[in-house]
Amino acid sequence: MKAYITCPVSHTNTRLDLLPEIKKIAEEAGLDTYVFEVGGTPEDIFKRDHDQLKSCDLIIAEVSETSHGVGIEIGMSFFIGMKRILLLEKGKEVTKLAQGMPNTKIIHYQNLEDLKSKLIHALSEMSS
Repeated sequence: MKAYITCPVSHTNTRLDLLPEIKKIAEEAGLDTYVFEVGGTPEDIFKRDHDQLKSCDLIIAEVSETSHGVGIEIGMSFFIGMKRILLLEKGKEVTKLAQGMPNTKIIHYQNLEDLKSKLIHALSEMSS
């Protein structure tokens, strides 16, 4: 199984520090991973992200901050047939549209340790 890992970057980059931690957890759970890349022309970004999404089975998206790009990735993941894990810091909101998507698990977390624990548990449930 391969996971596509993403977070918002256009308006804020406060979640970028979580990506190496998420990648490590996913790899320790036996998943191959792809962490989205920042930069390139709009056409390059779309092609790269779309191609990578098509090669994955799961998207892990940090959704505590608003992002059109992450929203598009989540929407594409649905139509590709991927599963989704959405990471949401407690006190933050995510659209009801994302909450209602089949094969979507939303993890509410308080801090990095809480996120790690809950993500490890969610990934172990998916593999069993």
